[in-house]
Amino acid sequence: MAPSTPKSDRPTAIIVTLVFLVVSTFWNMLSDHLFAILLNRPEMNQHSTNIGHWFFIIFSAIMLYWLLRFWEASVAETQESLKKVNRSLRSVSECSRAITRLENEETLMQEICRICVEVGGHRMAWVAFKQDDAQKSLKPAAHWGADNIYLENLKASWSADSDIGQGPAGICIRTGEMVIFQNLLADFRFNPWLKEARKYGYASCIALPLIDNGRTFGALVIFNGIKNAFAPDKTELLAEMAEDLSYGIKTLRMQKIHQEEVQERLMLAAAMDQTSDGIITFDTNATIQYVNFSFLHLCGVPENRCVGTSLHNFECSQRNPEFYRAILKVFATNQPFSGHFINKRSDGSPYDIDAWIAPVFDADGSVIRYVATVRDISQEIVLQRQLRQAQKMEALATLSGGIAHDFNNILAIIITNTEMCLEDADEHDPQRPFLDLILKAGLRGKNLVRQFLTISRKPEQPQKPSNLTHVVEECVSMLRATLPTTIELQQQIPAQLSPVFADPTQIHQVIMNLCTNAADAIAGQNGVLNISLDEITLSVDSRTNYPELPGGNYVRLMVTDNGHGMSREVLDRIFDPFFTTKEQGKGTGLGLSIAHGIVKSHKGHISAVSILEGGTTFTVLLPATTEMVSGGDDSSRAQYTFGKEHILFVDDEADYATSINIVLERCGYQVTARTDSREALDLLRQDSFSCDLLISDQTMPHLTGTQLAAEALKLRPGLPIVLCSGSSPETDPAVSNANVAALGISKLLLKPVSRTELLTTVEQLLTAPGAGIANE
Repeated sequence: MAPSTPKSDRPTAIIVTLVFLVVSTFWNMLSDHLFAILLNRPEMNQHSTNIGHWFFIIFSAIMLYWLLRFWEASVAETQESLKKVNRSLRSVSECSRAITRLENEETLMQEICRICVEVGGHRMAWVAFKQDDAQKSLKPAAHWGADNIYLENLKASWSADSDIGQGPAGICIRTGEMVIFQNLLADFRFNPWLKEARKYGYASCIALPLIDNGRTFGALVIFNGIKNAFAPDKTELLAEMAEDLSYGIKTLRMQKIHQEEVQERLMLAAAMDQTSDGIITFDTNATIQYVNFSFLHLCGVPENRCVGTSLHNFECSQRNPEFYRAILKVFATNQPFSGHFINKRSDGSPYDIDAWIAPVFDADGSVIRYVATVRDISQEIVLQRQLRQAQKMEALATLSGGIAHDFNNILAIIITNTEMCLEDADEHDPQRPFLDLILKAGLRGKNLVRQFLTISRKPEQPQKPSNLTHVVEECVSMLRATLPTTIELQQQIPAQLSPVFADPTQIHQVIMNLCTNAADAIAGQNGVLNISLDEITLSVDSRTNYPELPGGNYVRLMVTDNGHGMSREVLDRIFDPFFTTKEQGKGTGLGLSIAHGIVKSHKGHISAVSILEGGTTFTVLLPATTEMVSGGDDSSRAQYTFGKEHILFVDDEADYATSINIVLERCGYQVTARTDSREALDLLRQDSFSCDLLISDQTMPHLTGTQLAAEALKLRPGLPIVLCSGSSPETDPAVSNANVAALGISKLLLKPVSRTELLTTVEQLLTAPGAGIANE
């Protein structure tokens, strides 16, 4: 059977055959004549017409034609085979080049698909990634030569229990082996996609697994337009291409992971350098490998004396033995450790740290280094201390307010009755010295209660713009006369200083208390006591040490001594009432508590810094004001006179009510005293009851003083009312100035009320314009 004619058929065989026939014919016809002439033998010139010669010529021509046609077909097939092999080799070569050149996974897969189509001569190629969802779906990761609509509408799976899981990609991913469909139109497994295959001219298909570490994660799927397109020799090259693609994807993913790890390490290194926590690492021989800036700042040792130094010779270890022993414990046990330490800086000043010390293990579980992280919590300790102090003072404020109320009633009775006895006693009365002692003791008790109320931050006197320079200079004058000559008194007071809203008497008391404590700390030895004033501005960033203070200008008072100093435990309790380190009988423990209360009532801040055997510094901040200092108070104490008006006095303390009744009646007033606020209210409801002034205690059963005042003003608008309270406005908000004014109460007096203060107030209210309107 003749070989098939190649597609690019040429008339080479026919031409050669015809040439052979023509030459053979001429030779057969002219050869005898030619040889006769050449040999000069005329007898050889015979015109032979032998039929055998012509048969041989024709048979030879036919054989020559078929041989030439067979040779042409063989050459064409060989060229086509070489062309296909060359195309496959070129595809593999370009795939290898793409794998080494491209650095993006998606771009690589797209390029491989393009090479399969444009270089490999296939119809379409796409990469399927398996999804670990409930449907076990396949996700197109890249494609070439296909309409996007085909892949968008493609529903495929790698599930063995689904019809859409029986396609080449699904089977390939599920089994991890190469799958070939040589005739898509006749293979029932391809029925779900048969319509689309016919539409796009797909006839055969191959799916090649993409494997990473023995796990199939996807497939390279290639479609061809002819049946049986994937011969064994071609599949081997395609399988090699899929392996190269798998390796390329794996390499790119590893490079991406490596880049992310490098980036994370760079970020971690930057974070370690910039974090406020101190970080130090050691190798297994206890040699320092790394320290960040924060640790250098905390430790106070230069970097060139840290890195490469043994932990045992490290300066910070020698200054802080407890921290050093904690690190050694981790070295010995290879167990993490965390704890709180009080370390010392290079200048000897202490600072608090929280430390975490731990070994670092490699993948085999071996220790490769140790790391210690320290965080300076000194500021947090200060804030916690301030919070505890504030809570103590709040609790004491409540306690002192309650104590003051009861004591004030008792003291008021003692003082009032003693003053009346002294008025009645003759100048030479033998009982007069005893009455003076009683009055003196009562006044001392009054001062003690005032100190309690000062601790509870009740303002004793109205605060006004005051110049602290004069107050400090007055204190310095007093101290120079009282301090021993072994103590050198220094002062730094600027000529110009902003005023502050303050009660000068209370600030004087604060300064004297601080200076007295400083002198006691020096304890008779040669020492220096320094008093300084200056101004500072607290910005938002510089308020770290004073979180309760708003930003602005402040006058700063500092009292510094070089005495014996205080330990951390003592420093934590210095503002506690009745806490003292002095011997019994040499101190009450109220001085710093009172100073604390006074400063807080002035919306300021007081703190102390002390080093054992290194001295102490107290710092007081008071908000500055732009108001001018007044020239002084020229008012003189009002003189009371006798009256005849009717006064209703209400106090649940019967003895005190009796005492005030006598005081008022001695001045000519008519007095109705009641110890039950409900009875007093019933009297006010009676039209026949005449009343020019109501004086009421605040803390009473049934109706408080403010409640009684509110009801009284409803019944008799315009009635002057005096409210007396033994509590601090901070502990009893009902007697605050704002609440008293809102209720319409004329005057608030704080117990114990002196007779002069009471009578002066009564006279002022009864002689004021409009007095008595309530009874008209």
